[in-house]
Amino acid sequence: MGMYVKYCGCQTEDDYLLLSTSRADIIGFIFADSKRKVTIEEVSSWVGSHEKRKLIAGVFQNSSIEEMVSAAEKVPLDIIQCHGNESVSTIINLKKLTKKLIFKAIPYNDTISEQISVYAKYADAIVVDSESKGQFGGTGISFSWNQVPAILKEAKKENVPCFIAGGINPENINTLLDYDPYGVDLSGGIEYEGKKSSDRIKKLERMILHANSDRT
Repeated sequence: MGMYVKYCGCQTEDDYLLLSTSRADIIGFIFADSKRKVTIEEVSSWVGSHEKRKLIAGVFQNSSIEEMVSAAEKVPLDIIQCHGNESVSTIINLKKLTKKLIFKAIPYNDTISEQISVYAKYADAIVVDSESKGQFGGTGISFSWNQVPAILKEAKKENVPCFIAGGINPENINTLLDYDPYGVDLSGGIEYEGKKSSDRIKKLERMILHANSDRT
């Protein structure tokens, strides 16, 4: 599809099967405290029971290195996404111990450029997400997308892939696509009444395909 797509917050086996047949590159499971939190045992069962068609990401927030290493041993994770205040040393050690791709989520705020610079040398990708009332990620709220060009420029300068997250949905993704991000990461935007929606996914993917065809 030209741009990388990550669908996160997979909560059930039905969700997993639906997302496996989508155009996403990455399916994300949330192991951090969240309304979309799932267990290691559930994900191991779902992924183990079906053909693995996508990269699998596990999302953690301020978990211990031991917890994340253990999860990577029980679930065929391709990516470990650190969505908290994890240090550079945690990223380095996690990569060394698991040999997995490490994504670092960064909240959009006044220190975004500095944060990209700090983590770019160690993370395999960064995910810039919105921050609202002390909650980082999972808010369903987008940050000021007019800042996306500057963020992407900083990421390119640091030579690190950059995903944009937070409040993305089929109704507003066209605005974001104009900036040509490396990747997008979304969850609630492809849900209807709390469940992943085939109709919402198809609508979103049509928008992405249409934008790609306009560029060629």
